[in-house]
Amino acid sequence: MYQEERLEEIIHMLHKQRRVRVEDICEKFHISRDTARRDLVKLSERGEILRMHGGAMLPKKQPGRLYYTERLEYASEEKERIAQVAASFIHEDDSIIFDTSTTVQAIPEFIDVSSFTAVTNSINAAEALSGTSATIHLLGGQLNKEQRFLYGPSVLDKLGHITADKLFMGTLGITAEGLASYHEEDGYVKKQMIRRAGEVIVVADHTKLGKQGFYTYSSLEEVDILITDESPSSEWEDVFKQYGITVILAS
Repeated sequence: MYQEERLEEIIHMLHKQRRVRVEDICEKFHISRDTARRDLVKLSERGEILRMHGGAMLPKKQPGRLYYTERLEYASEEKERIAQVAASFIHEDDSIIFDTSTTVQAIPEFIDVSSFTAVTNSINAAEALSGTSATIHLLGGQLNKEQRFLYGPSVLDKLGHITADKLFMGTLGITAEGLASYHEEDGYVKKQMIRRAGEVIVVADHTKLGKQGFYTYSSLEEVDILITDESPSSEWEDVFKQYGITVILAS
């Protein structure tokens, strides 16, 4: 089947069901994941679909006003590039903490190891990880219904008994003061995650640099690696050097 015929069939699939997964496309057309992703990129460039974490959906009449769960799953090309680089840091039998950010939720699609342990307080991250080989520990606590993360004393207590190799963490903003979050409750959990991880890896696109947030939960000296999509300015390079942060570009 030629690509154009396949693209028409994908659109037909989307009209029958609200969204389609990369796995569905691979199975239906007997193609690789890379080929399926290229098909979705082409349809996205034409404006015929919205690419999402792990698949695609048809655009709404007002695409800027997606439902919250759809916004969570939506993954821009920049986020996918960052997530793919982040996934390369995961090795066999690693223990990894995943936070609540949408960029972190895009990482599982690119994980290529046969055994690792995942810890998260994010329902969306747990769902994304369920498609991998991970042994998943979902931290139980009080549910933030809108943001779909768990928080509170029981989450903090469970984290206190966990030692992880790495933490993948997103952020609302990065300033000289540190990393910021929308929610104080989420910030408390992130603080504990940082304490329990051997290596702290922040995944954030360039728009987060210099952006202020409501609650600062970490200083920059606690960050080991920043994976981002564009080269930081010389001023930011100096800041990252000052704190010993390794900057990796997802390009």
